[in-house]
Amino acid sequence: MSIKKYNIKCRRQGKRDVFLRGKHGSGSIGRRTFLSGAVGFIATLLLSPVVARTVKSHASALTEDPWQTLSIVQDHLFPSEANSPGAKEINAISYLRNMLADPVTDTDEKEFILNGVKWLNELAVERHEAVFMDLTLLQQSALLQQISKTTAGRNWISKLLSYLLEALLSDPVYGGNPDGVGWKWLEHRPGYPRPPMNKRYYDLLKI
Repeated sequence: MSIKKYNIKCRRQGKRDVFLRGKHGSGSIGRRTFLSGAVGFIATLLLSPVVARTVKSHASALTEDPWQTLSIVQDHLFPSEANSPGAKEINAISYLRNMLADPVTDTDEKEFILNGVKWLNELAVERHEAVFMDLTLLQQSALLQQISKTTAGRNWISKLLSYLLEALLSDPVYGGNPDGVGWKWLEHRPGYPRPPMNKRYYDLLKI
């Protein structure tokens, strides 16, 4: 679905335009803002079955789009810092790719996340005559701030943040949070017993 058609659909539903063109946001998507707003959500995720989804490795395909663009967006949303892990350190893109490949994940959600890359590139080309990954960091940041002012853009970023949190907090047996890097950073002690490799979520579904 094109961004134009999606906007028409949103208007019919009484919602604001998707990835609205022509406006630049003035806020920032910073780590402090992200984490301070996510504290309650983190507690929910820890109890949610969503963190128990499976993860498999698809590293060889992660340098291609839409994964490369999604990886860049993740880096903006959760950048690496000297004393804390970022999206790269928690294997966020591998985790997201595997979640979208999981048949349990809602089909509409998969389509929405992947279409978001298409819409983001359409907007990038319209404004800068280049796809998102070819923009400067400042241009990318400005574009993300712009789409965060729209309903669908905000929902798209929210979905990506949810998967970032899952990658940060889930047991390493599912692929994200390697060596418990997220737990160590948050000084979190995981519950026991932890799931063994032969009793991961997708293994149990096969029984």
